[in-house]
Amino acid sequence: MDVAEALDNLRAEVTGCQLAAFSDLSSKMVLCFSAGGRRAQEELDELSEIAVTVLDGPVADGAQYFLESQKPASAMTLTKVDLRVFLRSPKSENEALICVCSPQTNIATLVDRGRSALDQIVAAG
Repeated sequence: MDVAEALDNLRAEVTGCQLAAFSDLSSKMVLCFSAGGRRAQEELDELSEIAVTVLDGPVADGAQYFLESQKPASAMTLTKVDLRVFLRSPKSENEALICVCSPQTNIATLVDRGRSALDQIVAAG
């Protein structure tokens, strides 16, 4: 299964998932994404910047005290308009999955399916 197919399947499996993206944290770039419509490059760049901030940057640094000095494996933000989930690959710490969903999305399902998709993507290498 290729990256695009894994992201498409994730969006199909998780109700309310509007965008799923595979990102390289070290380069701050979205490498591939799946969305219901067109997305501006600026939006994708912003999502990558947020992923770096919450998984590797100042927010992650603040969380390390509670995580026994480990980098966060996941993070999320919730607003009135969307839920954003950021998942770091356990096999490749510079690769992450970014999901933008409706606030009503089942978080447990999203994280479970997201981790599975990320594992498939990294394994396909």
